[in-house]
Amino acid sequence: MSRTLFPEEVLEQILIRLSVKDLIRCRSVSKSWLSLISDPNFVKGHLKNSHNRDRNDDGIGNRRIVMSIIPCCYRHRLYERDDIFFDARECHLFGSANGLVCVSPSHSEILLVNPETREVNKLKNPHIPEIGYLIGGFGYDPSTDDYKVVLGFTRFRGYTCFKVFTLKSNVWKVIGDFHYTLFSRVGILCNGALHWVAKHDNKKAILSFDLSEDKLKEIPQPDHVLYEVGIAGYSSMRLGTLDDRLCAYRSEMVPYNIWVMNNYNVKQSWELVDPESKTKYEAVHRLKDLKHYIPNKRSFCHEKWIVKTPEFVGSLTYVPSLVSPHVCRKLKRKRPETGSTKSGKISSCGNSS
Repeated sequence: MSRTLFPEEVLEQILIRLSVKDLIRCRSVSKSWLSLISDPNFVKGHLKNSHNRDRNDDGIGNRRIVMSIIPCCYRHRLYERDDIFFDARECHLFGSANGLVCVSPSHSEILLVNPETREVNKLKNPHIPEIGYLIGGFGYDPSTDDYKVVLGFTRFRGYTCFKVFTLKSNVWKVIGDFHYTLFSRVGILCNGALHWVAKHDNKKAILSFDLSEDKLKEIPQPDHVLYEVGIAGYSSMRLGTLDDRLCAYRSEMVPYNIWVMNNYNVKQSWELVDPESKTKYEAVHRLKDLKHYIPNKRSFCHEKWIVKTPEFVGSLTYVPSLVSPHVCRKLKRKRPETGSTKSGKISSCGNSS
């Protein structure tokens, strides 16, 4: 009979600090290791540890994920952004949360992907018309421990129809038609809501979709001539996040002229950021084309860039995790009494808080 070198609690604290790549290898050590690493509580703990390590220990302010247009060098800037490159491609990134990435190869196909474990979940057809302007977003709702995909499309002039998909229900639900024309395509996740640049009554608006309440509302913008002239007056106005704060900028001006909302939904907290004040490094992961959905192999991402610039402020934030995109897979696991147990699947929902 094999002996365990450490109590399970100690072993868990050691394994929880490893990378996803190393943990995938560790699954093959024994059935008890597989069961431990696949446990939902371990998945959540590893996700939380990954967030904390990036922010505190490694000095990385954020990780970002982008879709490479072609395998390229960083200086060529040939990666998907929410601008002219977006319309030049058929496959898009629509969101990222807890290590899961929402990919839209077409109007009729939505995929949830874990780039580290190579798990892919093809969602139900949203039945979106093949005409018009398609926007999207993806995020985690802690109030229900569920993930949501939000799509918007133009059904008639000046109005956008929103549909929401929840993984647990496996159903697309129509939220309604709203009198907004959207300029940005990718919903920026911040403070439990998705955000887009929109127009309402010939005025620019920051439109948010609360994932817990499934409600749309406007976020106040700064009353400042520099903001009006330098940001809101252009169709290239876009949104992003900087150190977990919502920000607004012009795509052709990055990394300059970035406005940040220091306190969410507080109008007076907007301020213009000094580009030289950005000191934290960021890790930028480039997602490969998803041609072969083979789990537990090499990551879907190219080797990451390490940058020290807010140039990727509008890109999606990302953290490598063990979270599975298959919400219906429930783990059947008992704590081992003699070092042996049955293996199980990873639970799909994982929250860092």
